[in-house]
Amino acid sequence: MAVRQQSSMNSTGWAGTYLLGFTILLKGIGGWFGGSQALLVDALNSVSDAFHSRNSKSRSSMLGVRTLVVALIIVGLIEVFIKTIKNIQSGMNLVPNGWAVAAFLVTVVISQIVFMFGYRSRLYGDRQQAYFYLSQHRMSMYVWICVALGMALSIAGSGFDISFLTYADSVVALMVSVFVAVKGLVLLQATTATSSKDPLRTVDSRPFIETVQRIQGVLEVRALKAIESFETVTIEAVLSVNPRITVKEAEDISQRARDLLMQRFVQVIEVRIRIEPYHTGYPYKSNEELPDNKEEPTIVQ
Repeated sequence: MAVRQQSSMNSTGWAGTYLLGFTILLKGIGGWFGGSQALLVDALNSVSDAFHSRNSKSRSSMLGVRTLVVALIIVGLIEVFIKTIKNIQSGMNLVPNGWAVAAFLVTVVISQIVFMFGYRSRLYGDRQQAYFYLSQHRMSMYVWICVALGMALSIAGSGFDISFLTYADSVVALMVSVFVAVKGLVLLQATTATSSKDPLRTVDSRPFIETVQRIQGVLEVRALKAIESFETVTIEAVLSVNPRITVKEAEDISQRARDLLMQRFVQVIEVRIRIEPYHTGYPYKSNEELPDNKEEPTIVQ
């Protein structure tokens, strides 16, 4: 049951990541062609949200990836900031059109759907992570409210010929860009601090042992250690097999054990297995050769 829940959570997480990517693209297109600087900044904010909500299994490369993403976000914010300031100074203020409004509404609906499924899946796993996800989504909703307010005031100012209201979208873009920049720097700082600590701890190995024991050819799980680093697990195991089998057959058993562990437990990223011959007693006898009292140790036939 636990394995099925983890697989379901993993599938939901990837589906949510793809949908968030689609909303980022839609916001960018809508903001560019719709004339909304605030929506462009909101697209950069969604990029930051996507990296907050999705944890990568390759923790060793996360610092470099997030540094690059934060740098790209900062560059994009600087471009939008400079362009907005120039538009305000020159009096050439863009008013959001129907494309921007439509893109904003569609992305808000999709983001809400992604949040509901993501929050429910996290509640079944880690409640603390679910509450963090909720607080993060609440901050995104505040940004949406600001963007919606700026777009609405700009459109109203254009419709009712109130000139100063047409600057609302640009002003909101400047405000949100500062917020997103701070958010990106906080994300980078958190990643750097987490990477420097790199906590390692041993987790309960019983589920992994029970899984390996079901594999045909494994006579005994002599040792198994599961080490967790962040949200990933590395397994080191020593398996005993029939000493009469060939080296190729032993390698096949090792490969089946490795594949089964990585398929059933999504958090497992590496499995190191050593094969040893089963040597409880010697010489090894078949069941037919055992005495009636069956006190002499033997291997399973």
